[in-house]
Amino acid sequence: MNQITLPNLLILDDEEEIAGILGDLARQCGFEVTITHEAGVFFEKLNEKTQYIILDLMIPDIDGVDVLRMLSGKKFSVSVILISGADRRVLQSAEALAIQYGLKISGVLEKPIRIREYQKLLTGLLSEQKNESTHSFTAGNRAAHEQTSVIGPEEIEQGIRENQFVLFYQPKINFKTGTVSGFESLVRWSHPKRGLVFPDAFIPTLESYPSLMDAMTEKLILQALAQCSIWNKQFPGIAVAVNVSPVSMNKLILPETIAKMIENFGLKNNQLIVEVTETQLLENMTSTLDILTRIRIRGIGLSVDDFGIGYSSLKQIHRYPFTELKIDRSFVSVAPYDKEALFICQAAIDLGHKLGMTVVAEGIETAEVGELMKQQGCDKGQGYFYSKPMPANTTLQFLAGFKP
Repeated sequence: MNQITLPNLLILDDEEEIAGILGDLARQCGFEVTITHEAGVFFEKLNEKTQYIILDLMIPDIDGVDVLRMLSGKKFSVSVILISGADRRVLQSAEALAIQYGLKISGVLEKPIRIREYQKLLTGLLSEQKNESTHSFTAGNRAAHEQTSVIGPEEIEQGIRENQFVLFYQPKINFKTGTVSGFESLVRWSHPKRGLVFPDAFIPTLESYPSLMDAMTEKLILQALAQCSIWNKQFPGIAVAVNVSPVSMNKLILPETIAKMIENFGLKNNQLIVEVTETQLLENMTSTLDILTRIRIRGIGLSVDDFGIGYSSLKQIHRYPFTELKIDRSFVSVAPYDKEALFICQAAIDLGHKLGMTVVAEGIETAEVGELMKQQGCDKGQGYFYSKPMPANTTLQFLAGFKP
């Protein structure tokens, strides 16, 4: 591999021996590594080329929380792996704080570091980067990609008008039957100049322009239903899920509009699932409850996404007529070696079932995690272990060739 293409890892740990071991293992996995033992040197070495950081929370000259706060002020983004010999709950609090600061946390490891766990984490990061590179994201064009955050409404409106927004599909696997029960649709922008653009670059702008968001939502639902009707000819009953923004939850005719679309494609209402995130339940609560209730009255599925990371109370979960609960990947992916995360998964599965919901585990990246979720009684699984999101023209081939 050419050295320029190696993912760049910067380590901050005052224990030289441990930092050296972490660095050597990372190099063996294929990372370009820089090791620092002091915060001052760390920030001197930190630059736009840095993609990953290993941060020890307990360093003499400055604590890790200060480092996280300072990282949040940088104009470039990095993925952080937190390590510490402190209590597990300290690590969890630091992780939550980092997320509040807008940082991406790729892993949390307790000292003494378990080598196998660390190597698995590094391998997963490399795999993730390779998947991103297939969507035109490489170290060389990372800066160009980040510039997409300034995409304005005029350009987005043109993209909607010219049908540049496309859906990729990630399968959901039924644990009991071992078959594909449906797909979640995920929007991408096939931009003529920028390449394939991910949602983080255009959703914030859309949310500031409700009319654009409504137009986008309608087009994507149509696109998803059209694809579902193609699947339905060979695989009857298969479902598709579409994420709907809280911005569109003010459009009171949405339930009727969706039901008419489903009818036009000759599908059953339960073949569409409308997904909303847990945090959305706190926004526009009255209109959201109105719209979701009327969607459910029509027999359309309702899913609460990313369950476990928001601030909704059990009362709020209970008041909405959800048919599906999706456990957030941050708990699922670490459940085999994090007892507290496993307890949360178990509680979510139990809660979902007692409320009459199907429970889906998101973020399954290994056979071990999939088997664990199945053993805990989870109904369905979704994640890179089964498939990364795929373009529409490959879904039929996937369905025909999938084996449990």
